[in-house]
Amino acid sequence: MFRIQALFAVPALAVAVLYAAPTPAQTIVDEWSSIKAPPAPELKQVTLDSKTTALLVMDFVKQTCNNDRRPRCVASIPKIEKLITAARGQGVMLIFTTVPPVPIADTLPAIAPKTSDPVVVAFVDKFTLGDKDTGLEKMLKDKNITNIVAVGTAAHGAVLYTASEAALRGFNVIVPVDGMSGDGQIGYDEQAVAYILAHAPVVSSKITLTRIDMIKFQ
Repeated sequence: MFRIQALFAVPALAVAVLYAAPTPAQTIVDEWSSIKAPPAPELKQVTLDSKTTALLVMDFVKQTCNNDRRPRCVASIPKIEKLITAARGQGVMLIFTTVPPVPIADTLPAIAPKTSDPVVVAFVDKFTLGDKDTGLEKMLKDKNITNIVAVGTAAHGAVLYTASEAALRGFNVIVPVDGMSGDGQIGYDEQAVAYILAHAPVVSSKITLTRIDMIKFQ
């Protein structure tokens, strides 16, 4: 009789333990406050061939890159100015972008394009505008560009979508984390984008995270 009772007691105990155990949260929103940020992605030194590299400068217009909306964008301008100067000095192709209906003339003066620089007008993905091709890929391929350095605002807009799309189209994409900025001062936008670009399926193998002072043109 004892053996029979013991046999019935084992599954009964398992059921009791199962129902007594805490139920895991069902969604990321339920677990939001308990999620710990993963280790920061590695930033890598990058040396680029000037002849096959383009610098994509995205949406640094006064309407969004200002102290009220994106103070981190304003803070990034001196570094981006140095990057542009270095790129021009080495003959790197520069392409500037804006969003409809904002004119490219509203780019902040310190990093404004020259009249000879190509300009692309599109929303978050600079390769397309609605169902139309912006011509960006053709510009790049006509110059035999294989590497794209992408800086811009917003991090969770133009940088995320354009860098991902460029990677999907076969380009090597270099994203300096101090050259992308999100809304507000918290920095979560940039953190989320850096993590996604470093770990996303398919695209992450074509994307390198770095800092502006770790980029060299030759």
